[in-house]
Amino acid sequence: MIKIKTALISVFDKTGVLELAEKLVKNNTEILSSGGTARYLKENNIDVTEISEYTGFNEVFDGRVKTLHPKIHAGILARGDSDAGELVKLGAKKIDLVVVNLYPFAEEVAKEDADESSIIEKIDIGGPAMLRAAAKNYHHTVVICRQEQYEQINIEGVTTEQSKDFAAEVFSATSDYDLDVSNWFFENDMPLESTKLRYGENPHQEGFLSMVGNAPIDFHDPIQGKEISYNNVSDALAAWACVNEFSEPSVCIVKHTNPCGVASDSTILEAYKKAFQTDPTSAFGGVIACNALVDEKCAKTMLENQFIEVLVAPGYSEEAINILQQKPNVRVLISNEVETDNYENKMIHGVGLIQSTDSLDISAIDLKFATKNKPSNKDIEDLIFAMKVAKHAKSNAIVLAKNKMTLGVGAGQMSRVVSTKIAFMKAEEEGLDVTNCVLASDAFFPFRDNIDLAAEKGASHIIQPGGSVKDEEVIEAAEENNLTMTLTGVRHFKH
Repeated sequence: MIKIKTALISVFDKTGVLELAEKLVKNNTEILSSGGTARYLKENNIDVTEISEYTGFNEVFDGRVKTLHPKIHAGILARGDSDAGELVKLGAKKIDLVVVNLYPFAEEVAKEDADESSIIEKIDIGGPAMLRAAAKNYHHTVVICRQEQYEQINIEGVTTEQSKDFAAEVFSATSDYDLDVSNWFFENDMPLESTKLRYGENPHQEGFLSMVGNAPIDFHDPIQGKEISYNNVSDALAAWACVNEFSEPSVCIVKHTNPCGVASDSTILEAYKKAFQTDPTSAFGGVIACNALVDEKCAKTMLENQFIEVLVAPGYSEEAINILQQKPNVRVLISNEVETDNYENKMIHGVGLIQSTDSLDISAIDLKFATKNKPSNKDIEDLIFAMKVAKHAKSNAIVLAKNKMTLGVGAGQMSRVVSTKIAFMKAEEEGLDVTNCVLASDAFFPFRDNIDLAAEKGASHIIQPGGSVKDEEVIEAAEENNLTMTLTGVRHFKH
């Protein structure tokens, strides 16, 4: 049990600290304090010893140096009886409790009028040093870095187990703080605090949202709509990533992070009509992303066609916004023109995975034409279009397309031939003509069965990475069925 006889309090945010100090005084705890904290406590009739008085060293450089002193850090780091004699020689006393919160660096950076000088002055030096020293010595020193912890302190004494928990919070807080400072120096955007969502993927799961200043979609400031959900965010980002593969006006409709309809055309309205035509059934309750401004006609057509969960676009005409207001529950969001992150990560049962983002521009790939027959330039455009969509569908992914419009998407299946069957089944259900269509596969074909099925259904052109031990057999199947086969050499698994 750690008895609290001497406490050091130095906080930027004074919320709750007076109540804590009053409890300490009632327990006959001596309080050391500095600068603004000392003045605040004295003004409220709390007896404190100023750190400069205790150390015999006045604050210098406008307060830049005040707690960086051997008597302070010796008192924080002393290990009970084993260091008691040396403390006496230093004329120092054991500090049992350290209460520190840090300068608001991220908040300063976020201010519109902040300049380099004001930001640098909010880089805390003494605070993290004291926190880390106390956390390291948690067997002998209790450390508090968050206001909500004030009520958790037992003034009579703190167990080692609880002190260790407090120490863990410190290293988490200083790590986040250092990351904010590092991001500023590297000119990266700093993450905002997490916002609690209604729930996660399902109502029994918790959900949180955090985003940086240059996020691809502004989830915090929607034009209109209900509260954003965990699944809305996930689907919107998937739709945004897919539609931004294309330079022409394009629309991607997503359901459960899989594209169910994608198209490019001369206008967003025509692109939307084609994307919706792919799979009107799945589009119901879907998320729509556009890569160009949504006008009145497009907004009206969308609302007439389907129930929309989320609509994302870089802009909306005033008339379009008026139309969308007829359905106030539709979440209408603004997308931003940002670079794709270089890396992406996920956590699975406490195991972290990090990988570079699949940002390869498929249009720039040096394609290899593996069959005697070659696709025309128009066919190649459709092949590249289909592969760009397949890149954003869950593996195993098969995409049928023609005239820069998806005809059917098979995704998320354990068997590639089943994905192929689903893609054609979806096209047949909607009465879409797959004759002479293109077929894109996100990974190689392990057997020729996919090729034979594609030919039987009416496809004429296939694009795939290649790289299977069965490549020769697969290419031969394409030759036998009078299909063209184009190889990219790049796989696009998406799990």
